[in-house]
Amino acid sequence: MKLTTAAVQMPSDLLDLSANLQRADGLLRRARDAGAELVVLPELFNTGYSLCPDFGPHSETPEGPTLSYLRNRARRWKMHIAAGYVEREGRHLYDSLAFCTPDGGLHVYRKRNLVFWERFRFYPGHRPLVVETPWGRIGFAVCADMIYRKVWKEYRDRIDLAVVSAAWPEFSDRVTGRAHWLLGRVGPMCSDIPARVADDLGIPVVFANQCGETNTRIPLLHTTIRDRFAGLSSICDGRHGVSRKAGVDPDLLIAPVTVHPKRGMKSWHFTSPSALAAASSGSALS
Repeated sequence: MKLTTAAVQMPSDLLDLSANLQRADGLLRRARDAGAELVVLPELFNTGYSLCPDFGPHSETPEGPTLSYLRNRARRWKMHIAAGYVEREGRHLYDSLAFCTPDGGLHVYRKRNLVFWERFRFYPGHRPLVVETPWGRIGFAVCADMIYRKVWKEYRDRIDLAVVSAAWPEFSDRVTGRAHWLLGRVGPMCSDIPARVADDLGIPVVFANQCGETNTRIPLLHTTIRDRFAGLSSICDGRHGVSRKAGVDPDLLIAPVTVHPKRGMKSWHFTSPSALAAASSGSALS
């Protein structure tokens, strides 16, 4: 089965929700006009990604402005949209990925493998997410999740396509180009891993990363890298190879992938409690 997918590679202005939604809207319109049925936006696309800000005032429940906007677009344009945001449930914040469907559905995956400063800002998720779609079962990951074997072991033979949303850094000085003395240059990894996952699991992988400048502070080392996000978003068509790959600048990748729905093992599903409550209360936009 052929599916037209899109990976949005965009910069985000830190904590400028209006500007980021406007930028994303233009890219989503282009994806719609090109016939995309599944569109993936980066991790924390609406707030930007950084160590410094207090994400609390910009965190959202299902009724928040970002999710209301995404659900509305998914319904009106008959697209499936995956996008990263800061989820709030009670006093806890999560680095989450919303998956909005044309029927008004909302499914939320919470990043499970927090790195560096994220542990001081967010609570980790604890479960995978598998969602049934007209093309097959989709599994989700956020940024560093994709480097852990356990994540893909749990998804093996249970999904037909994977979505990865990221704000993956380069870890090199954007002025000198010099790699960080301890961490090295990690940017190229985000180009290699989706392709390896696609080949190993035999499924398409749609990977959307942020791009643009950022300052990355390394806790305890008292150092700040004048960094940039790595970009390098990609659409990998399973064992058919890489269909499209971006560079480091803003881009919109659109490519068909081949989905082979698997028979046999029953899929399973987890949605965050806040998203489940919204769905059961009929809060999807009309």
